[in-house]
Amino acid sequence: MMILFRNTALITVWVLSAAFLQGDEPTPVKTLGGSLFWGDVLFDGDWHIQKNVKNNSYRLLDSKSVQYAGGTFGECKERLNRIKIDDGLLPMSGTAVIILHGYASNASVLRKLADYLKDNKTHDNIFCMSYPSTMQPILEHSKMLQQVVDNLPPTISRIDFIGHSLGSIIIRRYLSGPLDEDWRVPADPMQYRRTFLPAGLSRERLGQFVMLGPPNHGAELATKMIGRDPLRRFFTGKSGDELGTDWDETEKSLGIPCCGFIVIAGGKGNDKGYSTIIPDDDDGMVRTEGTKLAGAAQWIAFSLKHGELLQNTEVFDEIKKFLQ
Repeated sequence: MMILFRNTALITVWVLSAAFLQGDEPTPVKTLGGSLFWGDVLFDGDWHIQKNVKNNSYRLLDSKSVQYAGGTFGECKERLNRIKIDDGLLPMSGTAVIILHGYASNASVLRKLADYLKDNKTHDNIFCMSYPSTMQPILEHSKMLQQVVDNLPPTISRIDFIGHSLGSIIIRRYLSGPLDEDWRVPADPMQYRRTFLPAGLSRERLGQFVMLGPPNHGAELATKMIGRDPLRRFFTGKSGDELGTDWDETEKSLGIPCCGFIVIAGGKGNDKGYSTIIPDDDDGMVRTEGTKLAGAAQWIAFSLKHGELLQNTEVFDEIKKFLQ
């Protein structure tokens, strides 16, 4: 059934992309915003360009997930430039924050946090990044994040990062070392973090990083629920393996982020936690102690479940306090 769903969805994507190649000004089409196959590679105000990781096509969406162009990246960028001229849109400037959702989720779960940051005027630009969490390994997600950063204009003076769950690990990989498949954490990661910078970023432009419920030492739940069952692994994708059964290998490419960062964890505040599968205290998905990471400016624990970290005002207050 899942195979049929995936094939049908992929055919739909190809049909839509082909339709958008007809004519210069296609009729806008409402989409679901993308999470299964699509990932963001460019933000410009309320507009964003997404890439389909199955067929390498691109599409231009507005803030309501309406598609205005499809085809190559260049074609989508050209359409966006025409829209900006026609609507008199000014170039982006000031500060920005990029927020990533967790595994098997989508950018819609970030809306409450984004609205809080907007209401409190913490940043001039707030971007909730979608990525196909079950379709690619962590390294490829991090490369997609690199594209988003690369496509921000130099008038963006500072870039902060917030990640929830797997989103934190993707940002951590991006901020740990070169996005090279063969790169491994050096013997002294704390020293290395002082010299490393992601491509295209300066010390002045690189802001700070907030991790929410990060599985910084792997995810026991992923190991026990996914295991090495081929059928279940088909549904969960490479990232599920990397957080679970393949964590020992994954961890070799995850160093200490090269910027200031804090960790905010959930849990029950006792020795049992919310899950009967995970040992010790946990937030229902990640072991509370397993969120800790050397080098953090602060580690804060709240009596919250994993998903509640994206809904709680007290958590948001701590994020604001740190980033400001």
